[in-house]
Amino acid sequence: MALKILSASTQRPPPRLGSYRVPSLGVAETPAFSDNEAVTDRLRSSSFLNIAHRGASSSTPENTYASYEKAMEEGAVAIETDLRVTREGRVIVMHDRTVDRTTNGSGTVRKMTLAQLSELDAGSWFDSRFAEERIPTLEGVFECLDARIGLVLDTKECNVGIEEEIVRMAQAHRMLERVTVSSRIPAILRRIKELEPAIQTSLVSILPGWGFLTRWTVRRLEALGAQTVSPYGSLITKKMVMQFHDAEIVVRAWGVGSNGQLATSLIQVGVDGMTYNDPHELWNLLQAERDND
Repeated sequence: MALKILSASTQRPPPRLGSYRVPSLGVAETPAFSDNEAVTDRLRSSSFLNIAHRGASSSTPENTYASYEKAMEEGAVAIETDLRVTREGRVIVMHDRTVDRTTNGSGTVRKMTLAQLSELDAGSWFDSRFAEERIPTLEGVFECLDARIGLVLDTKECNVGIEEEIVRMAQAHRMLERVTVSSRIPAILRRIKELEPAIQTSLVSILPGWGFLTRWTVRRLEALGAQTVSPYGSLITKKMVMQFHDAEIVVRAWGVGSNGQLATSLIQVGVDGMTYNDPHELWNLLQAERDND
């Protein structure tokens, strides 16, 4: 049976069709990356955005090629990963401003060259089995994934060339409809739309569920041409989701991590998706809610 986007309310109709749609971040119609038929069947039949947070970061080191491959094995619809630039302006994958937490090195990404960053061990901090992992470049991510899965590119820095490189890579790899650029910085989303309107954008926010703030955010999204809002998971309410859906905006939660209880409550209030550290577990949570519906 097909999974569906679940809502705690059965009295309210789903968002009207039109510009509202869950982004088409999914894999190709015949995935080659997973031998798990149950996961693949769920993936094909669901429109829920099960987005692997920095890859499958519960079982592999975050933001590495190993985490991307594991996310695909676990049936993620898309992979969320973080972008920064090196001293010479090369776009690489790193969440933090420094390399200290997730490598065997020390220093600020913007002050280091690509050659220096490429020498760092990006896996041993998690487990010695991943000692060969290196920091990916954006180009390497596109080449590795090769249109097998959607990408949510969380962009941390503005006016340093990241937007231009995203567009260039998405065009070259024919992935315009499978890339979403996510950021807390409105100027980044505005620039992406100027360069390539086909790429979808998502505004990341820490938004309490107050009605007037939701309405203000809707107007901001419309001005930016953004299709998706990404509120902090623990602040999302059923009313907030309804208001965004009425405005034909997709709601994708962030900050959920591996919190299964929070993920379940978000499914129940009707979010369209979320970033989660364990894609396989999230499918199981979705299945459990469908069975209880």
